[in-house]
Amino acid sequence: MNTRINYSKLRKFLLISLVSLMIAACNKGEKHLVPDVPTDFVINLDDPRFIDLNAVGNSVIVSSSYWGNLSAGYNNHGIIVYRAGNDEFYAFDRTCTFEEQLNETVDLDIPTDLTAECPNCGSKYTLPSLAYPDKDGPATYPLKQYYAEYSNNTVWIHN
Repeated sequence: MNTRINYSKLRKFLLISLVSLMIAACNKGEKHLVPDVPTDFVINLDDPRFIDLNAVGNSVIVSSSYWGNLSAGYNNHGIIVYRAGNDEFYAFDRTCTFEEQLNETVDLDIPTDLTAECPNCGSKYTLPSLAYPDKDGPATYPLKQYYAEYSNNTVWIHN
C-alpha cells in the first residue's frame, strides 16, 4: 500500500513538472522587445487613403493622423497593415526590433513591397512570413504584431 502512495506522488510530481516545462518553453519564444501600447482602430477599405489594401499583397502605413494615438503604434512610429489574402490581414508595428532603444522605424518603399526595411541597421522584415527578419540583417525578432480582423469591408486593428 505504501508503494502505491509513493507511485501516486511520483506521478503527480512528474505531471506538474512536465506542465511547468511546457509552459516555460512556450513563453520562451514570445519575447517582445517593443512594449505594448493601446491599439484600437478600424479601416474602411472604401476609404481612398486605404485603396491599396483592395489588392492582395499590398500594404499601407497607418499613423496617428488617422485615429490618434490608438493608430500610432509604439513611440508614434505607425502601423503597417498588410493584405495577405481575400479576407486575411496582418498588422505590424513599424518599430525595428534590432535597436536596443527602439527609436528606429522600418519603411515600405511602395505599397506592393513585401518587405519592410530599417534604414539604420538594414534589417529587412518579410511581411508574408509574419514580419520575421531575413537572415542577412542583424535583427532576430519579428516586428510586433497586432490583431487584424476583417469583416464587411472593414479591418479592425487592436491588441
